[in-house]
Amino acid sequence: MATATNTNPQLINGLLSKLSDPDSDYRFMSLNDLHQILTKQKADFLVHDYNTSSRIADSVIKALDDQNGEVQNLAVKCIAPLVTVIPISVLSPALDKLSKVEMTNSVDNSIPSLALRSAISSLPRPVRGVVPSRQVMETYNVVSRVLIPRILGYSWSPNSAQKPAGEPYGILDKGKEATAESIDVLIEVVRCFGPLLQALEIEKLQDVVIQVMERKSTSSQVKKRAVVALAILAPYLTDAVLDGFISKIEKDLKQPNLSSVMRRLYISMMGSLARSIPFKFGKHLPRLIGFVLSPLSHEELQSQLDALSEGDDNMSPEFNEVREAALVALESFLASCGLQMRDYTDEIIAACLRYLKFDPNYAVDDDEEMDEGEDASDDEDMDEDDEFEDDAGFDDDDDTSWKVRRCATKALYTLISTRSSDLLEKGTLYHDIAGPLVKRFGEREENVRLEIISTVALLIRKTGEGVIQPISADEELLHLASGNRKRRRQSSGGAVYTNKAPYLGATGLTSPTRESVPTTGPRADLSMLTPQIVKSVTKLLKGKQLATKQAVVKLLDDLISVQNGGLSDYFGQVMPPIIDLTKGITGSATSGSLALSGATSATTTTLRAAVLQFTSDIVKTHSSSLFQPYLENIVAGVVSAVHDRFYKISSEAIRTAEELVKAITPPRARLTIQKYKPQLHKLYDVVVDRASANDADTEVRQNAIQALGTLISRTSSPDGLALIAADKRQAALALLLDRLRIETTRLHAVRAIDNIAAHSSTPESLEPTWIQQVALELCGQLRKANRALRGASIQALQHLMLSPATKGHIQADTANEIVTAILPVIAANDSYLLSPALLVIAQLQLEHPQMITSATFIEPLCALLKKNIAGLALESLVTLVTNVGATGLGKILMEGVLRVGVAGDPTVVGKVTGALFVASGGKVGVTVASFIEELNMSSKLSPPDTARQSLALAILGEIGLRLGAKSGLSPGIFLEQFHDEPDKVSVSAAVALGRAGAGNMSTFLPTILDAMKQPGSKQYLLLQSIREILHQAITLSTDIGSYESSIWQSLFSASHSDDNKAICAECIGRLAIMEPKTYIPKLQELLKDPSPANRGVAVQALRYTLPDSDESFDLMLKPVLFNMLDTVLNDEDMEIRRLGMTALNSAAHNKPDLILPHMGDLVPYVMTESVVKPHLIREVQMGPFKHLVDDGLEVRKSAYETLYALMETAFSRIDSLHFYDRIIAGLNDENDIRSLCNLMLGKLIMIDPEETTRRLDTIADCYRKTLSTKLKDGAVKQEVEKQEEANKSVLRVTLLLAEKTKTTLPGSTSGPGGVIPQAQMQQSGQNPVWQQYWEWVNKDFERQLKILREENKEMAG
Repeated sequence: MATATNTNPQLINGLLSKLSDPDSDYRFMSLNDLHQILTKQKADFLVHDYNTSSRIADSVIKALDDQNGEVQNLAVKCIAPLVTVIPISVLSPALDKLSKVEMTNSVDNSIPSLALRSAISSLPRPVRGVVPSRQVMETYNVVSRVLIPRILGYSWSPNSAQKPAGEPYGILDKGKEATAESIDVLIEVVRCFGPLLQALEIEKLQDVVIQVMERKSTSSQVKKRAVVALAILAPYLTDAVLDGFISKIEKDLKQPNLSSVMRRLYISMMGSLARSIPFKFGKHLPRLIGFVLSPLSHEELQSQLDALSEGDDNMSPEFNEVREAALVALESFLASCGLQMRDYTDEIIAACLRYLKFDPNYAVDDDEEMDEGEDASDDEDMDEDDEFEDDAGFDDDDDTSWKVRRCATKALYTLISTRSSDLLEKGTLYHDIAGPLVKRFGEREENVRLEIISTVALLIRKTGEGVIQPISADEELLHLASGNRKRRRQSSGGAVYTNKAPYLGATGLTSPTRESVPTTGPRADLSMLTPQIVKSVTKLLKGKQLATKQAVVKLLDDLISVQNGGLSDYFGQVMPPIIDLTKGITGSATSGSLALSGATSATTTTLRAAVLQFTSDIVKTHSSSLFQPYLENIVAGVVSAVHDRFYKISSEAIRTAEELVKAITPPRARLTIQKYKPQLHKLYDVVVDRASANDADTEVRQNAIQALGTLISRTSSPDGLALIAADKRQAALALLLDRLRIETTRLHAVRAIDNIAAHSSTPESLEPTWIQQVALELCGQLRKANRALRGASIQALQHLMLSPATKGHIQADTANEIVTAILPVIAANDSYLLSPALLVIAQLQLEHPQMITSATFIEPLCALLKKNIAGLALESLVTLVTNVGATGLGKILMEGVLRVGVAGDPTVVGKVTGALFVASGGKVGVTVASFIEELNMSSKLSPPDTARQSLALAILGEIGLRLGAKSGLSPGIFLEQFHDEPDKVSVSAAVALGRAGAGNMSTFLPTILDAMKQPGSKQYLLLQSIREILHQAITLSTDIGSYESSIWQSLFSASHSDDNKAICAECIGRLAIMEPKTYIPKLQELLKDPSPANRGVAVQALRYTLPDSDESFDLMLKPVLFNMLDTVLNDEDMEIRRLGMTALNSAAHNKPDLILPHMGDLVPYVMTESVVKPHLIREVQMGPFKHLVDDGLEVRKSAYETLYALMETAFSRIDSLHFYDRIIAGLNDENDIRSLCNLMLGKLIMIDPEETTRRLDTIADCYRKTLSTKLKDGAVKQEVEKQEEANKSVLRVTLLLAEKTKTTLPGSTSGPGGVIPQAQMQQSGQNPVWQQYWEWVNKDFERQLKILREENKEMAG
């Protein structure tokens, strides 16, 4: 091979001479050397060497017609690098020669087109939205001058007015038969150079493609590629050309003698256009939809059936192809032009249902006429079903009607996917579609049957979206202990929103009861359809088709996830075949049927895993008494699956075993536990076996350890202790201790121990020795680097210390070791670990009070006060110091706390000091008077010591709250610290006054209310005090009924000041929480008050009630919340509407169950407010400059924030098509709104990936605009940072969209010579703008994308 040092024209000439050698090996080796020179070395000299470049090009093109196939393939590979290094003057004749190659020595005529496509794809190409470089323009000029005329059949010579004699025909000329490869050349030209092509060139290319399609001699394969070519061309058509093209389609389709072939092509063409240019094509849809619905009409179907009955079946294949094309087009219309298709919903449903049962070659009884109650004999049905299954694998090449039925089902699937938000509520999907689909479960063609089952499953899942079910606090605790660490949004009412299952997250502390089904609505419709579904799927479960059985099992799983207890009445039908499948009795399936269905993913293994998952879910959602008759067989099947050699089956079986344990142990099965004891022992044995087996897969062992933890925890209560013998319990606990010492199983062992400790309520359930050993092992894990392990260990240690089984069993030496291990955790101030660590020490302090005397204990706690702690950590610290005070040893700790003094946050130090003082009974060396004296002395200093003042006030406020009237404090002590301007001391005094007042309301509250009557700056401080009083009154359930009316009047009087409105609204909201019967009606009245100020305060008060209220308040609010929100969202004042949307936002986060039924009425208001209103944009003169000010911007921001909240909690109730329109509009709005829309897109790709994929082209245009924004030279630092952050946000979402949609072309091609394969070209045709945007981003923002990818990897790791 040639090296970089000796690559020169002489070497090239030597290689070229060998290309004519008679020996094919010499030709291959010389061509291979040439290829390596072109690809791996610098061939810059060719740019300036016209002669050598020309010779190389001629020789490589000649080698394309070599007699040896390997030489030909290598020549194709050489084309791509060659065209990138030869001068532009050589490129023109090279491309011309390449387009005229005639194959004489080879039978493969696709080689020239393959080489030409390789050359085109390798040339410099334009990027949409970016000014093309000089090199790109020169390349385009060559393509426009050489290739496009060759495609069209014209000579590219400027001196030739007509085709010279002997001039080869054009690639797609009439005189030459077009091939699929020649069409691919045109596609490649448009794909690479579409943005630069002139309108006339686009129009002519379109004309030549249409001519190819209309030729009778053109093969079917070529016509299909021509349809793809038109879809690629469509985004570049001008409106006038597109309109003319649509008119031509319309005119041709009206011709009475139009052939079936052309009719099918035109219909396919419309479907492709809808996918390629959905928004442009949508405008023309009303003109064309009739031509798609017409072939699907009842009249045409009846005429075809009549012809078949008379024995005329010559047109049957063409008839089926036209209907297939029409249904595919309908699916494209529904997916791409959903808004325009709404007017034709009834016609579409009728057409799809008509062809769903189109099977002219198979005579069956019309089961639709059969009454549901007239059931034939089960035995006869089963015999017929067996015969059907035996016959299901036949292959009739002449019968293509199954394709029509499959396309009809897919169209219905798309309709359900895109229109479920409105058609479910109307009842259309269940009343018109669901029944016929279920009746077609007996479809004889398996791939059609799978589509039907998938469509019904989708309908069931859509029905369950937005379901909200209460999950009790104890269930949530056990859910966390079992290892599921996912965070879920929970309202104060205890409701958890999930997109799928209402009960699949529950953990079985109580036996699930059958869910009450609403009398109307989608779930009621599903309940009515369930008997028909069960009857149909039961037959399929007894059949032989693996793929069908797997699909049916998943459908049943979806059903029980939506309807808790939904199969309660059908256990006798469903469970026997499910048990057989659990044991591995899956029947058999002929290879022919599997090949026919294409269901290669359905195997006995995947089917068994699906059945185990279903068994687990049905145990979660149905009463234990229902499956009691089947329990023995279920357990036997699960045990056999646990011992399966395939680890995924074994692992899934163990998860199912865990759910069975929950179902047959107390508290869920408290009354029937003895009946289940033998089965529980079987589950115990198999779980222990897998947990202790060192040769088992790691995942199997981990799941077994988790299941063992659940089993022991559920049998640690007084009701469950007798279920497991003491020796078996100790063996299991010893095994967990052993697994705790092994790295691969350590984390799961910790969580299992946590589960056991949290539920061990009897002293004899845990041995003292085991407790000591486990506690020390858990302490050892606190030093590990694994954060999840540290968090799980400290949580388990907390539960172990607080467990009744541990009380009195922690020796002093062990306690000291635990404290020694925990003190570094406290010193690190890790918010994730701090609270449980403090609670552990607090519990140990009660049993070993002398620990506090150690300086090593006091110093870390005092150092903690110097750091920022709040929330649970602060409450845990207060619990600790309270325990210390209760043991009578608070004086030593108080000395350390007082030494901290003002070095810490006065609020934190004050709360801890006050709590310690009160818990110690005042016997800590200081008195209340000493704190008052400290306050007075600090106030008299010049200047006053504000830090000491604030600390003293915080301490006195805490003492007043905890001691009440016994503290001897008076309001004057705090009021004296109020200043004319609210400073730090004044605010501290106001908060302290409120806390002290909450402990002694009869003394403090009248004084505060009297002071409120005096207007001035101190009024704001008094409002702070009232807020603190109301907060503590709600927390401590204090009765303030005698003062409520006075507080209400004072708050509204003070709210007239703009500075006081927000805090007054919050206080009014707290009053409403305390007395909803009194104040919710008053808020309703205020929402209609003539004064905008009063309406604004009422709206804000409503918003403040939503996060902190309880169930009793929810019961009062539920009937009126919608009317209140509806009133404010209709308000004439723009600011009131903005506040109304913030209230709706809060409701979506905190009370989704209260607003979910009314989303259809509320969302349109928010959609309307998200639209830019030109009349609110005004021009403002600022010096010599003019600026545009948008007065509606804040309202729009609130609208988009509300849409974001609603998307997270109620997306299934929102019209997704309009929602996406607003998101796309927001991507072109102000920066803050764009950021919100980017966040929404990042979640929408998970929630609705199909619609997001369809919108990629529009998203790409918006993102390109943002990334192409250029700041002025004098831009300030804030503007630069703002733009960089906007670009980073766009690029991050771009990466996410590219990853999740799988629509981006790979960076390197895998075809010969770098040619894009056809499948990828079709993908490019579906999202051409997105593909070009992706290529541009990877080129111009390579560095930023690399950084983001690394960040994503770190986050994933």
